Amino acid sequence: MSLSIDIELISGRYDAAGAGDRDAEEWPPHPARVFCALVASARSDSDREALRWLEGLPAPVVQASPSARSDVRTSYVVTNSVERAGGSQFHPGRTNARKVSRSALPGNLRVRVVWPDARAEPSTVALLDGLARRVPYLGRSTGVAALSVGVGSEPGSIGLPEGLDQFDPAPAVHGGVGLRIPYPGYLDLLIDQYDNSRPAWEVSREVNYQRAGRETQGNSTLAIAPSVYTDVIILRFKGLRPDGRLTTMFTEALRRAVMSATSDPLPEALHGHGADGRPHVAFLALPNADNPRADGHLLGMAVAIPDLPESERRAIVRGVLVGMRSAIGDSASDERTLHLSVPLIGEVDLTYEPGVLQPWGVRPERWRQGSDHWVSVTPVILDRYPRSGDVEQEIARSCVRVGLPQPREILVSTAPLVAGGIRMRPGDLPEQARGKLFRHVELHFDRKVAGPVLLGAGRYLGVGLFAPLRASGVAAGVAS
Repeated sequence: MSLSIDIELISGRYDAAGAGDRDAEEWPPHPARVFCALVASARSDSDREALRWLEGLPAPVVQASPSARSDVRTSYVVTNSVERAGGSQFHPGRTNARKVSRSALPGNLRVRVVWPDARAEPSTVALLDGLARRVPYLGRSTGVAALSVGVGSEPGSIGLPEGLDQFDPAPAVHGGVGLRIPYPGYLDLLIDQYDNSRPAWEVSREVNYQRAGRETQGNSTLAIAPSVYTDVIILRFKGLRPDGRLTTMFTEALRRAVMSATSDPLPEALHGHGADGRPHVAFLALPNADNPRADGHLLGMAVAIPDLPESERRAIVRGVLVGMRSAIGDSASDERTLHLSVPLIGEVDLTYEPGVLQPWGVRPERWRQGSDHWVSVTPVILDRYPRSGDVEQEIARSCVRVGLPQPREILVSTAPLVAGGIRMRPGDLPEQARGKLFRHVELHFDRKVAGPVLLGAGRYLGVGLFAPLRASGVAAGVAS
């Protein structure tokens, strides 16, 4: 059967800002936000068990108005700051602070979150429906909403109400939107965050969604090769524009910091020992590349996490987002700033802002979207020196070795093949890879491949990172 959470936006608006970009309204509503509303209305262990069952389901379908107008409201709220003169006229001795609230005004006030094949027990459905009917609002408290849970009799038959578009979870391709979803272990993490006065966004998990539309509803499977990396945590540089040739210096520092901040026992995929043949966690430096103003400076960094058991994945995510902050004695701070110590440079500030839209070069979609045409922005270090001198053949073997399809065309160059591509010298490579042959590479596949695409002996330290291009060869993004 299918299971759906039906939402009616009673107040005529959806009051919720983006998780990372407070200057943008959220639309469509994220499944994780709906789940959090259910969590807030839970009263018993039975309720929480029903939520644990729900979080274990695959990413749901979202049906919502295809677009929503933006609405901005300004108000003034009383703060706790003491003011000897002036301040609030109704609360003597207190100050007023200006507050800007952003809302979405959709054309249709109905939203549905649907799990097409849920196979729920009637008792579980009843518990979830009870939770939903106790939810007073969705997003901010001003966004009054009515929620209920229903079931369909046949798997996969979920329908599409008039006036709504369907957003399906799909591999990352150009034009998608990232929506936060519940996942196994999410409830316990939310409870832990609440108990420690930590924000929920630190344990959010985002999945790419594509608008299916009525003509493609029920047929959203895309012919795309998936990436081995299920999570990409992106950190932006704050007040710094490092030269791209320092990639290895920064990625090695980030690797050390995450390993130090992750609780024991360290996952094998993190330190790499004993994980031969399986993808490791990759530490990336993201250059300003492939746009009219590309100059190769680093915009940010990323931690790419392969498909792992949830306990290991959770340990790594917490190591990055919580442990790195705790290591500097700032675990109680609301700030999203992490501090990274880089040899010869000093302390560098990084920010975690998952909803920020610009620059394009530090959005997950930039590196995760699917394409059949990929170009290296840092050179590929060949795993083996080609005995016959056939570099293209060795590149093809490397692609298959890391789980990529066999390329139909390979172009190899000693110089960058895209604007902003980083021209490295032997001394810029990871120490263990120095002395090996390295080249810039352009790959064409017979089908789209989801990113991030990493290749060669330096891929876990950001050397061998590729950027996606459209099939026409035009850059897939906008200027960074």
